[in-house]
Amino acid sequence: MKKLAIIASLVAAFGSVGMAQAASTGTITFNGELTANTCDVIVDGQAADATVVLPTIGTNLLDAATKTAGETGFVMALNNCSGTLQTASAFFEAGASVDQVTGRLKNLTGGATNVSLQLLDASSSSRSVIQAGNQNQVTNTAYVDISSGSANLPYAVRYYAEGATTPGTVVSNVVYSIQYQ
Repeated sequence: MKKLAIIASLVAAFGSVGMAQAASTGTITFNGELTANTCDVIVDGQAADATVVLPTIGTNLLDAATKTAGETGFVMALNNCSGTLQTASAFFEAGASVDQVTGRLKNLTGGATNVSLQLLDASSSSRSVIQAGNQNQVTNTAYVDISSGSANLPYAVRYYAEGATTPGTVVSNVVYSIQYQ
């Protein structure tokens, strides 16, 4: 009987505890746009999926953090472009291969250490750094005119030392999409 009274008391006590409540603080609005614009993409004469080979270089060129070497250009050829928007550029997506803070590409399966890959917008002499996964690509990346139905998007990639590097292979990848304006 005593146990039953204790259980009944506990049920009454916990049953009277109110549920947590929250008041509305604000509203978040999300805006986006879908477009009928499309272009076929060929990377360095291969296909939409391609491999860019960087040169083999000595670790002495990447012996301290922030050093870069082995810059290699690649071109994304846009063909058969259609739609009403007249300019395009590539947007390099976030993903498992991308460092979320720096936007550089991680060495995923290669044996070299303290090295990543850095993407560059090669459309001008300034060679501005592209932070993969960062929305600043929408405004900071050069767009090319596609009104003729085709255009070339020039980019580059290079080794980036996170510290003194060690020998080995460097292997990474990045997913991209074409953005239109």
